[in-house]
Amino acid sequence: MLQLKNKKKVYFYIFIFILISTITNNKLTENINKIFLIVKINVNTDSIEAKKSILLTTNYIMKQNIFKLDKKILIDKINKLNFLENIKVQKKFPSSIDIKAKQTKFVATTFIDQNKYFVGNNGKFIPAKKFIKNKTLPIIFGKFFINDFINLKKTLNLLEIDDKEIFKYYSHKNNRWDLYFKNNILIKLPEKNYIIALKIYRQFAANNKIKPNTVLDLRISNRLTVKSE
Repeated sequence: MLQLKNKKKVYFYIFIFILISTITNNKLTENINKIFLIVKINVNTDSIEAKKSILLTTNYIMKQNIFKLDKKILIDKINKLNFLENIKVQKKFPSSIDIKAKQTKFVATTFIDQNKYFVGNNGKFIPAKKFIKNKTLPIIFGKFFINDFINLKKTLNLLEIDDKEIFKYYSHKNNRWDLYFKNNILIKLPEKNYIIALKIYRQFAANNKIKPNTVLDLRISNRLTVKSE
């Protein structure tokens, strides 16, 4: 019912806009057109930094005609703030814009060309210098595709392997991962089918107490080799 009322309201304003476009009295047309100039941007987000950045990025739409605003262009501009996700834009007639966005979760840190970056859960590298981050995050060494890492994390969570115990990841040139757990426990994953390898590890960990300074080598298909350093 509420949606129907909103649609009727939009249609009413569209009718008014078309009507005034045909009026010959320029002064009257100008005064009525002012009703549809954007004078307010409402930002709903979960951080002060995000709100400030969004307002700064969208300031250009102020005093624009709300009917002529291209939402796709606006969303594309907000998307360039690569620490955001779940961006939504809605026109609120006659003269305001509602923007919703969420600051992505930082899941790791890495270095690219000697510069520190956060790895965002939205699949983007985010320059760390823009943020103050007190929470300790795992570090990733080596070159990697960010979506490969996000998929690895999803697999760990799906298999109920506590990735909070991992303090370091290493991505090899052949796209193989090493996982460094606390107590100096190292898991070497295979280049392919690491999901099967992690299932083997999970079953082993459920039945055995893994001692510190242990290497669990899963690089050979369907085989787990345990070495103590």
